Amino acid sequence: MAVQTYNLNETVVVSVFGKYQVGSITEKAKTVKGYRYLIHTEDGKEHEGVYVDSNDVTVYIDSSLTKSFVNHQNAGNKLINDTIDIVNNS
Repeated sequence: MAVQTYNLNETVVVSVFGKYQVGSITEKAKTVKGYRYLIHTEDGKEHEGVYVDSNDVTVYIDSSLTKSFVNHQNAGNKLINDTIDIVNNS
């Protein structure tokens, strides 16, 4: 199974010492191990050298939780937009 890759400014869920935080990708670099990311998290901190699903380290992107979080966020945004359309077209 291929490792998930992310683009700049994408939202990701990061495990930081076992606690999950939401962050945004600010830099991306290709390495022999795959892509290494620089991520700014919701607490204002910056985490560098972060890989995807590399749970043998203290900070990593959890691709399963990221996918679930982004899908949930997009569904909420769609619901809000649909509601606005209904109100505006009434």
